[in-house]
Amino acid sequence: MVNFAFALPYVPPAPPASPWQGFRLTWRGWDGVEWELTKPSTGLFLRPGVRGLHLPDFTRQSTSSPMVAGSRHRGTSTADRECFWPIYLYSDDSSEEFLKRDRAFWGSLDPDLVGTWTIHLPGGARRTLDLRLVSSEDNLLFDSIKRGWAKYGITLLADRPYWLGETVKKSWGQEDLRNYDVSLQDRIDYGYASNVINYLSAGSTLGSAAVSNDGDIPTFPAWTAVGPTTSVSFGVDGSRIKVPFGIPEGYAVQIDTDPVNGQVLWYGPWDGSKIADPVDRTSELDPTSKFVAIPRGQDRKLSIVMTGTGTVLAEVQNKYRRAW
Repeated sequence: MVNFAFALPYVPPAPPASPWQGFRLTWRGWDGVEWELTKPSTGLFLRPGVRGLHLPDFTRQSTSSPMVAGSRHRGTSTADRECFWPIYLYSDDSSEEFLKRDRAFWGSLDPDLVGTWTIHLPGGARRTLDLRLVSSEDNLLFDSIKRGWAKYGITLLADRPYWLGETVKKSWGQEDLRNYDVSLQDRIDYGYASNVINYLSAGSTLGSAAVSNDGDIPTFPAWTAVGPTTSVSFGVDGSRIKVPFGIPEGYAVQIDTDPVNGQVLWYGPWDGSKIADPVDRTSELDPTSKFVAIPRGQDRKLSIVMTGTGTVLAEVQNKYRRAW
C-alpha cells in the first residue's frame, strides 16, 4: 500500500503595515540609487528597532582638583554615530528577482564610500546623515533565495554624527533688490543643489546682515564674495576673514570655514553658482583672519565690510543631535 502526503506550497509571510507613519526614511547609496525604507510595498523596509535617529554618544570633558569639590566643565566631545538597520527585503516575483534586488541594495552600501540617509518630516522639512557600512549580522537560518525574502541586521557608521538640515543661502550687497526662492528653472540654469531651498538677493544691506541657527550646535558658514570689490571682509559678531586683494567683476573668492573641510580660500571666474577653475590662494589670507562659527539662536549678526558693488553670500547648513 502506498501512502501519499499532501501539503500546501510554502507562501512567504505578507509584509506587515509600516510602523513608520509620521515620517519617511530613504537611502541614497554611494552609487546614487535611492531606496525607500518605510514602504513595505517596494520590497524593502525597516522593521522596529532602528538606531541612529536619536542622540549620538558624547563625553563630558572636565578638570578637577583635590583641593576643590566637584569639577570644572570643559565642554563635550561627540563620538561617531553608530546606526542599526533591521531590514526586511523580499520579492514576490521569483528567486531571480529577489537576487537582483538583494544584490542591488547591498551594492549601495560600502565601508569606504558614504551614502545619505534622509528623514522626510511633516511640512516638507528634511534632515540627512551620511553613512558607511560597518557590518551585518551573519546568521542564516533558511534559504533566502528560495523563499524570496530575508531579514538583515546592518550596522552603519556616521563619521560626522550630526543630522544636517537643509542648506540655506543668503546674500548681501550695496543695492536694493528682493528675496528669491530657488525655482526648478534656477536649478537647471545655475546648478543649485537639490537641498538649496532659497537665497536672498543683494538687496539686503551689509549692515543688516544676519542669519539664524536653529540647530543644536554652532555651525560654520561657507562664504563667497563676488566682485567687483577692492576690499572685503566677512565673519561673525566682529570676527572677520579678510581678503587681502581686490576681486574684479566676474570673479569671486570662496571659503568654507568648517575646519573639517580644510578652510581653503579659492579664487577664480564666477559662473553664477560656483567658481570655475578655482585657484588656491589660502597662503595670501590676512593672518589676523578668524574662522568663527555661527552660534545657536535667531538672527545672529554677521560682520561684513566691502568696498565696491559686489555681493557677499553665506551658505549655512545647521546641525542637529536628533533626526527631528
